[in-house]
Amino acid sequence: MKPSYSIDFLAMSGHDPKLLRKTNLFNAWFVRLDKEKRNLLKSGRFRLLFLSFSILILLLLNLIGVVKPDSPLAISLQDYVVWMHALEIGLLLLLFWEIWRELLQPLLRLCDWADLMRGVNFDAQVELSGDSDFSELARDINMLGNMINQLSRDTETQLQKHTDYISRESRSLAILYDVASSINAARDLNELFEKSLDSLCKNLNASAGIIRQFIGKNKKDIVASLGDINHTFLASADHFLSIDYPSSDIKLDSIYRIDSLDHETVFGLGSTHRQEKVRVLSILLQYREGILGAIHLFFEDDGSVDLEDYSELLLSIGQHLGSAVEKFRLLEEESELLVMQERTRLSHELHDSLAQTIASLRIQIRVIDETFHSNDEKAIWHQMERIEYTIDQANHQLRELIAHFRVPINEQGLISSIENNIRRTQEEMGIPVYFQNEWPEQEFTAEVELNVLRIVQECLVNIRKHSQAEVVRVLLSYREGHNIVLIEDDGIGFEESSIVSEGGRHLGLNILRDRAREINANIDIESEPGDGTRIHLQFKAEPVKALLESTG
Repeated sequence: MKPSYSIDFLAMSGHDPKLLRKTNLFNAWFVRLDKEKRNLLKSGRFRLLFLSFSILILLLLNLIGVVKPDSPLAISLQDYVVWMHALEIGLLLLLFWEIWRELLQPLLRLCDWADLMRGVNFDAQVELSGDSDFSELARDINMLGNMINQLSRDTETQLQKHTDYISRESRSLAILYDVASSINAARDLNELFEKSLDSLCKNLNASAGIIRQFIGKNKKDIVASLGDINHTFLASADHFLSIDYPSSDIKLDSIYRIDSLDHETVFGLGSTHRQEKVRVLSILLQYREGILGAIHLFFEDDGSVDLEDYSELLLSIGQHLGSAVEKFRLLEEESELLVMQERTRLSHELHDSLAQTIASLRIQIRVIDETFHSNDEKAIWHQMERIEYTIDQANHQLRELIAHFRVPINEQGLISSIENNIRRTQEEMGIPVYFQNEWPEQEFTAEVELNVLRIVQECLVNIRKHSQAEVVRVLLSYREGHNIVLIEDDGIGFEESSIVSEGGRHLGLNILRDRAREINANIDIESEPGDGTRIHLQFKAEPVKALLESTG
C-alpha cells in the first residue's frame, strides 16, 4: 500500500488560524502585519500614504492658484510657489524611492525566487529586511520553500529506496531464474547439485560452496563442492557447520543462517584470501516437512553482499532445490522399481518357458543314463532324439525371450509393431490372424505404447504356446474416449482355477494384469475349456499432443 501524506501548513508555520490577515484592501493597509510592529508609524505603507497625501494636497493648492488666482488663498501662496514646486519634486522622488523599496524590490526578489524554484533550486530564499512590510510574507514563502524542499528530499529518498527495492527484486528474480534453469537442465542429482551450486556462487559472488545431502539425522554426505576448500575442512564439515533439524513449525530464520569462520579453517594456510574471517551462508533444502540437505556458501567478510536483503530469495531457493532433490529421488526410486519389475517379468518368462524345458531336459538325461545300463540301442537312440528335440526347443524359447524383451517399438509406432507381432504369429502357427484397426490417429506416451504392445505380445505368445487355435482375431476400437484392444481365439481355452501356481495366481495372467495396472487400464480375461479365450483391454490415455498443449 502506498503511503499517504497530509501536511498541516498552518501548524508547521506556528501561526494561529484565528490571527490570519483579512484580505480586503482597507484592512490590508491599516492593520499591522506582524507582532514586531508596534504602531503604524513604523510601517512602510504609512510612509507611502503620507507622501501620496502630501503630494495630493500640494497639487490641489497649485490647482487653486491656477483656477482662482484672485482668491485670498492663491494670493497668499504666490510667494511660496517655487518652494511648493520644489517640495512637490522632492516628495515625488521620495515617493518613487519608497515605491521601489517597499513594492518593486520585494516583487523582483519574489520573481527571482520563483525562477530559482522553477530551476529546481529548492534551497532558494526570499531575503527581505526585517522592517519591510513584506517580511512576514517572505518568511511564509521561505517556510513554504523549505517544506517543498523537505518534500522533494523525502520523495527522492523514497524513490531511491523503491529503486533499490526494484533492483534487488530484479536481481533476485534473475538469480532464481538462473537456479531454476540449472534445475531444469540437470539430468540427475549429481548434475543438479553441481549446476545449482555453480549458479549460486556466480550470482551471489561467493568464494566457494558445498552441498550436503542428509541421509538420516546423523549422516550428511558432501555431494558437491566448488572452490579451493581445504580437504581437512571437507572431511570434518559437520564439526564446523552443525545444522540442527528444525521443528515442525519451520520459520524463516531456521531456513538459512549466517555464521563466521576463520579463513584458514576453510581454505587452509596457503589461502590467498585477504579477509581474516569468512562468512558462511547455510541454506536448508526443504521439501514439505522434511529437510533433505543444506547448501553452504562462503563469502569474504567485507560487507560487499548484504545477505539479509535476500532472505525471501534464499527461502525460495531452498524450497525449489528441495523439491528438485525430492523429484530426482523419486525418479531414481521409480527407475529402480521399474528395473525390479522388469526382472520379475523376466523371471516369470524364464520360469514359464526355458526353466521348464531345462527341467525336462534334466529328467531326460537321467532316463538316458538308465537306458545306457540296459544296453538297448534303440531306446538309447530314441532318448537321444528326445534330448535333441528338447535342446532345439530350449534354443527356440531362448530366441523368443530375446525377441520378446528387445525394445519392441519401431520407428513406425505402436500399430506397426502390433502388425509385426501378428505377422510373426501367423507365420509360426500357419493360421489366419485377422487384424482390424479403428483407432484414430494418436500419439501416446512411451509408457502406454510399451505396455499395450507387451500385453498384445504376451497374448499372442500364449496363443502360440497353448491355445491350439485355428483362427485368431485382434481388434483395436475406440468408444467414448476409450481405446479398446480385443484379442480372441477359438482354441481349447482354459479354466483359471486349474492352472494357478503356488500363491494362487498364474504368472502369465499376473503379468498381463500388472502391465494393465501400470497404465490405469481395465483388463478382462474370459475363457472356458473348449470355448476359446477372449481378452478385453480398455484404457483412456491422453495423447502426447494434448498433454503438451495443456502444459504449454
